[in-house]
Amino acid sequence: MARIFGTSPAQKDTRKRSRIDIGPEAGALLDEACKVFQLDRAETLRRIIRASLDVGPALSAENSRTVAALASQVRMVGRNLSQLLHAIHSGDAVPMETALPIWEALDERVKAVDAELTAMTIAHGLKLRKAAHLLDGENA
Repeated sequence: MARIFGTSPAQKDTRKRSRIDIGPEAGALLDEACKVFQLDRAETLRRIIRASLDVGPALSAENSRTVAALASQVRMVGRNLSQLLHAIHSGDAVPMETALPIWEALDERVKAVDAELTAMTIAHGLKLRKAAHLLDGENA
């Protein structure tokens, strides 16, 4: 018998719903967190829960966009390094003096990505930087 309405058991939503009652003070803090994270209450709570168990960082909507953009830049740097390595292996690499501006540009971009990640992770705690092995020798 074919189903016209409803969903099959395989199509059912496996999410669990939870209802919590919070007082005015906690509600105000949650509303403040939602503004900071620029997310709705449900997503803010999901991210805070994951972060509290070290399952993932509690990134704001803006931080999530920044991470996506930085990931794209890191992939670009990786492609450049891969092309350079291929040129070295094939004997087509240019002399170091010629390649120096490229190395300097790559170094600047990596430093800029690190600075952006540092600024974001400091806002969410030193623990994230330690877990990502992003601490310099002074702070380790």
